[in-house]
Amino acid sequence: MNICGLIEQQVAGILEEWVEFAQTRLPPSDDSTRKELADHARVLLLAIAADIGQAQGVQATHDKSQGNKPDNAPDITRIAREHAVQRFDQGFSLDDLVSEFRALRASVIRRWATQVQQANREDLDELTRFGEAMDQALSESASLYTKKVDDSRNLLLGVLGHDLRTPLGVVHMSAHYLLRADTLTGGQTKAVARIVTAAERMKGMVNDILDFTQTAFGVALPITPAPADLAEVAQNIVSEVSTLHPESRIELSLTGDLTGRWDAARVAQMLANLVANAVQHGAQGQPVLVVASGEDDAVSVQVQNEGRPIPADVQQNLFSPLRQIPTTDAERRAGSSGLGLGLYITREIAVAHGGSVAVSSGVEGTTFSVRLPRTPPVAADRRREPPNLPSA
Repeated sequence: MNICGLIEQQVAGILEEWVEFAQTRLPPSDDSTRKELADHARVLLLAIAADIGQAQGVQATHDKSQGNKPDNAPDITRIAREHAVQRFDQGFSLDDLVSEFRALRASVIRRWATQVQQANREDLDELTRFGEAMDQALSESASLYTKKVDDSRNLLLGVLGHDLRTPLGVVHMSAHYLLRADTLTGGQTKAVARIVTAAERMKGMVNDILDFTQTAFGVALPITPAPADLAEVAQNIVSEVSTLHPESRIELSLTGDLTGRWDAARVAQMLANLVANAVQHGAQGQPVLVVASGEDDAVSVQVQNEGRPIPADVQQNLFSPLRQIPTTDAERRAGSSGLGLGLYITREIAVAHGGSVAVSSGVEGTTFSVRLPRTPPVAADRRREPPNLPSA
C-alpha cells in the first residue's frame, strides 16, 4: 500500500494518536476538546496526500529538497500556519509544536512500514516526498509560531516601557523637589542625589526598550533633522559622561566644519552610547579619545579606548540587539544599562541619518567609527506611521 492510500484509509487512527500525544502537551488550564486538538491534522494529512499524488518533475523535486519553492503546495503552507496560530493561542511551546510534527511523521511511517513487505523505488520516492511535505509543514508552522512569540515579547516590552514612564517621572520629579528643599541633612541629600541618578539611568533604559520595540516591528527610528553643530553636541556629551564618571579621562578633538542637518537629540544619544561604552570597557587609567572631523559632504566621529580587544566572532554580532561585550566582574563598571541595546540603537540612529557605524578592535585598543552625511536622505525627514500592533 502506498502512503497516499494509507493516509486516506487510516486517517482516523492516525488522528487518534495525534490527539493522544497533543493532550500530553496541553497546559493544565487548557480545556480544548479532542476535536479542537485534531482540527488541522486531518486537512494537513489529506493535503500532504494530495501533494504526493501529483506528478513532479526532476527540477521540482530538486527545488523542493533544497527548500527553494516557498510557494509549493500552498494548502500545506496555509494549514501549517493556521495550526501554529492555534497552538500559540492554546499555550503550546515551540518544542511542543515541533514534537507534534515528529509524532505525526512517525505514526504515518510506522503504519506504512507494517504494510510494505519489500519497498521498491516508487515506494522510496513516495516516502521521500512525504518527508519533504512534512518538512515544509513543520518549517512554515515553526516560523510563524516564532514570529508570534517575538511579536508578543516586543509588544510586552513596549507596553511595559511606556507604562513605566509615568511612575518613573514621578520619582524623578519628587527627588528633584527634595533636593531643592532646605531641610535635608548632608546624608539625606546624598541619598536623594543617588535616587536622581538611578532614576535618570532607568529613564535611559526605558527609552532604549521603547526604541528597540519600535525597530523590532520594522519601523525606522523617527528623526527630525534640523541645523545642528556636532561640536556642541560632542562637548555636551563629553561633559555629561565625565561628570558621571569622574575617575575617567575623556579627551575631545574637534577639527573642520562640524555643522550639518541632523536630529541633535538622537545624535547626542548615539554619542552618549559610544562614549559610555568606551568608559565601561576601557582600561582603567587610560583616556577615552573622541575625535570628530569634518569632510566635504559628511562628518566622522571616532571613539577610541584601550583595553582588551573584542574577539572577532563577537564583533560580527556586536550591533545586534540584546548582545553585550563580554566582561569580567572586575572590569564591569557603573553606567551600563545591562540590556545590550546601546550599540544596536547607535547603529539604528546612524542608519536613520543615512550614515554608518563600524568597529575595529585589536591589541592597540577598540575604535568605533561613525560617518554621518551632512544632510540625511529626504525620507528621513518624514516620520513613518507605526504599523498596527499584532495581536498576541
